Amino acid sequence: MLVFGLGAASPLLAIGALSREVLVRRGERLLAISKRLKAGLGILLILIGISIASGIDRSIEAGLLAASPQWLTALTTRF
Repeated sequence: MLVFGLGAASPLLAIGALSREVLVRRGERLLAISKRLKAGLGILLILIGISIASGIDRSIEAGLLAASPQWLTALTTRF
């Protein structure tokens, strides 16, 4: 069990150390990118909410369902 634990922990420790180095070196750039992504995600969620409230999402779903192959529809609705 000890050997298994060490083997499982080693890659996780390496990834953690490397990600820390990346965050330290490129932290400001990642913060700037994350601010833009957060704003974009907010706009996307607002648009999705508007489409749900107005019923546009149903017509989009119907169009996607009509365009998808029958085997895919059967596969995704089987269970």
